[in-house]
Amino acid sequence: MSDTGDKVTRLLALVPYVLNRGVASITETAEAFGISEDQVRKELEMLWLCGRSSGPEDLIDLMFEQDTVSVTYDGGLSRPLKLTATEAMTLGVALRTLTDLPGATSTGAAERALAKIETAAGQHLDTAGVDIRLAAQDRWLGLAQRAVAEKRAVELRYYTAARDESTHRVVDPVQVFTVDGVNYLEAWCRRAEGMRSFRLDRFEDATLLDEPAVIPVDINPKDVSEGVYRPAPEHLLVELSLGPGWSWVSEYYPSETVEPDPDEPAVLRVSLRVADPAWVAALVRRSGGAVSVLAPDWLARDVRAEAASALAAYSA
Repeated sequence: MSDTGDKVTRLLALVPYVLNRGVASITETAEAFGISEDQVRKELEMLWLCGRSSGPEDLIDLMFEQDTVSVTYDGGLSRPLKLTATEAMTLGVALRTLTDLPGATSTGAAERALAKIETAAGQHLDTAGVDIRLAAQDRWLGLAQRAVAEKRAVELRYYTAARDESTHRVVDPVQVFTVDGVNYLEAWCRRAEGMRSFRLDRFEDATLLDEPAVIPVDINPKDVSEGVYRPAPEHLLVELSLGPGWSWVSEYYPSETVEPDPDEPAVLRVSLRVADPAWVAALVRRSGGAVSVLAPDWLARDVRAEAASALAAYSA
């Protein structure tokens, strides 16, 4: 925790600590919080400026006498907590959100906390009608981090956008990393018998298994300092034509050559290596005709045939 975070935590705890003792020893307080006596005095003096409003009658008041300190007015901290309906509902929804995060909290703990909130609010909270939708990658981040920390295998159903299909896999996690705001789980995929990087926002379901992760001894975590995808010499070399508005492809993905089309200066001709030709087909489909395949010929034919089949389906 940062120094600022430590100080805030202490400030929140100092007044209840002194209140519980009536008259507290500065020396004992310093020992309890692991700071010097001078720092205890300085931080307690800061609390003189704190309260519910700027009026002196609402500010915390302290009394120092030799090596002791007492709280003469606590600013309402000793009063039982009473939540408004909005505050209680907000906390209740937050608890429900936590229960939707796998491994974030136990159901029993959440129910006990909700009961305490209802007591403070003086009413029953019906949060069942509140629609909570977590970003998929947030939902699975805790599970992925736990799988890596505990070296446990994960069973998952994963959506592959390039092939527009969902597959069932068991993976052995290696690391969790983030690139461009997207969280990934790098793992040994038993189905593919190789290392793969799985986007957490494409997890459709995941279960932390009670079996240890089994990772080949020669595997090292991926270096993602230059992005997730690192082309290899054995990957397919593809040449694309990128129309206006699609030049970002040459900037986002590692390219071997980028040059303007001699006949259309606004169009780029790009060559890059891809691990899966299905990715190219998906890129062409969603470009609305702005991206086309120039080489290899067989891939260009396959993409054209796929597009023609899709259009025929609309005609039918």
